[in-house]
Amino acid sequence: MQTAAQTRPAAARETLRRLCLLADGNGCRPAALPESLPPDCGTLAAEAMLPQIRTAAMMIAAARHDFSCASPAAFAEEADWLAARILLLRVRTVRAGIGLRAVLETANRRAAAFAAEHRLPFTPAALAPEARPRRDGLLVLDCALPCDGTDCGLIENGRRLAALLPRF
Repeated sequence: MQTAAQTRPAAARETLRRLCLLADGNGCRPAALPESLPPDCGTLAAEAMLPQIRTAAMMIAAARHDFSCASPAAFAEEADWLAARILLLRVRTVRAGIGLRAVLETANRRAAAFAAEHRLPFTPAALAPEARPRRDGLLVLDCALPCDGTDCGLIENGRRLAALLPRF
């Protein structure tokens, strides 16, 4: 018995850039810069300088909200924020503790639904478990962004990154 050879186009290989995102997310509080950054953390950027993430997180949350009822005090959940980051930053890997797995699965589902509705490209993010999860508001992400990976400091990194993101 012979099997037919299958030919498939070679998958386009993405160049991933490591991004350390100082995330304030749903906490509505400034996240303090950690005393030390993880080794090989890549480019440091502050989520506060990326308003597109907040906009997308609120739009994702609004898709589930029943507007005949009062809005909750915290409108978007952690999964909404992560979904927005996955979509806009083109996150391919989230480096975090195993406790984030359920949030990541929910975030991938919400990001897929939002992407389909708004005709955006979407690739689900995977979890790369870390032995010691971070608790300092710093997200270590591997992203498929078209940037050169040069670290120009927190402010300039944020400006350059914001220019790459879609506007809503």
